[in-house]
Amino acid sequence: MSSASGKVLLQGCWLWGVAVLLLTACSASQPHGTSPASKTSSALVATEKDASGSSLLLADHPLAGRIWNVSAGKFISQDQLAEGILESDYLLLGETHDNPRHHQGQAWVISRLGARQGSGAVAFEMISLQQGKMITEKQYDSVQALIDALNHINPRWDYDQQYRPVFDAALKAGYALLPASFDRQEIMAIAGKGESALPSEVKTLMAANPFSDEQIAGSRKEIEGSHCGMINEKMTNTMMLVQRAKDAGMALAIDKRPGIKKRVLIAGSGHVRKDRGVPFFLRGHNGKLTAIAWVEVQEGENEPDIYAGHWGADSLPFDFVWFTPRADRPDPCEQFRRHMKNKQ
Repeated sequence: MSSASGKVLLQGCWLWGVAVLLLTACSASQPHGTSPASKTSSALVATEKDASGSSLLLADHPLAGRIWNVSAGKFISQDQLAEGILESDYLLLGETHDNPRHHQGQAWVISRLGARQGSGAVAFEMISLQQGKMITEKQYDSVQALIDALNHINPRWDYDQQYRPVFDAALKAGYALLPASFDRQEIMAIAGKGESALPSEVKTLMAANPFSDEQIAGSRKEIEGSHCGMINEKMTNTMMLVQRAKDAGMALAIDKRPGIKKRVLIAGSGHVRKDRGVPFFLRGHNGKLTAIAWVEVQEGENEPDIYAGHWGADSLPFDFVWFTPRADRPDPCEQFRRHMKNKQ
């Protein structure tokens, strides 16, 4: 899969099946046009081990570790980023789910906020409403206690390996932890029944914020690309509905608590894009919103503006982009191809 193929990494975020219908909200974790590690020229790869032991590729890429201010069109330092987000009421932190460097960056942002700000809440795409009922309003004296509580319900996420630093930062900041994801049963119901299965609040918010033809076309291209061109029109339309529903649900999730000064969302980068993700459903809210995406670098793409095309946009659809090395992973399209074959 080349970067010119317009396909999006699946990131191992497997789809839930309703017969042959496959669903996911993880498809937007990484932009169009990314290519798997197996296609990277070994002569050009600098590999480093993360603290967790994960392999990261392209560590010596010119953009790796740099932060791009999209509106200003310039690089900034971490301290400048921290100062720039202190006035934000809504802070959306986008990631590629299996890249530990992204979770470390999110934890750093939350820690800087916690050191300077008062009350706050962090909503997680990785915590379902059912899990939220178990942890909301409870105090945890350790990250392990929190992870143990979340794991009481069959999780789709490896909290210990992936989200420990983010949980730790949120707990140390004294921030409330909130669920931002539908339960699996709700996602399956939306997939099978369509809009009639949408929760009433979500349905109302979606109706008040309809997509334009351009947004629909962009979402369609994103969903098709994220599944390597191997899904039919019915599946695409279903996934588009689920994607919009999840974005609207996340917007509602971070607005749940009154009197909170800082509202943070941890989600896949596609969910925090400002043109049609969660920010689109927060339009009209009082308060400043800032979207930061951690984006994996690509071989031979050394200028920030090039990456806008991977997102199907004229400019990067975020306020800030923090470039990182790339996680070492198998070709997701080959994995998905086998997955589809098994479903058949």
